[in-house]
Amino acid sequence: MDNGATMTVEITIDGDGGAVFDFTGTSPQMHGNMNAPPAITYSAIIYMLRLLIGTDIPLNQGCLSAVDVVIPEGTFLNPSPGAAVACGNTHTSQRLADLLLQAFEAASGSQGYI
Repeated sequence: MDNGATMTVEITIDGDGGAVFDFTGTSPQMHGNMNAPPAITYSAIIYMLRLLIGTDIPLNQGCLSAVDVVIPEGTFLNPSPGAAVACGNTHTSQRLADLLLQAFEAASGSQGYI
């Protein structure tokens, strides 16, 4: 992030087709409005999985049925109630897309944009 905050993800894919997206190590909640509620992270994961699968699949919660997501409380991806989140659905979600593309070592022609 421009303010020095970091997003970290470790993706583990098991032999049964399940996956864990672990955001442990992500910076703490920010004083500004760049925080994002967990729904933003889930949306970015669904977007990325649908993009990388390359097959038209329905857009619904079933996309994450084999996925576990770890977002530690108190981070800017899982801020406390009442935290400012106005830019979470714009700036932060785009950085999430970048991070996930990088984690999958996916080639992209530009920055991630959801």
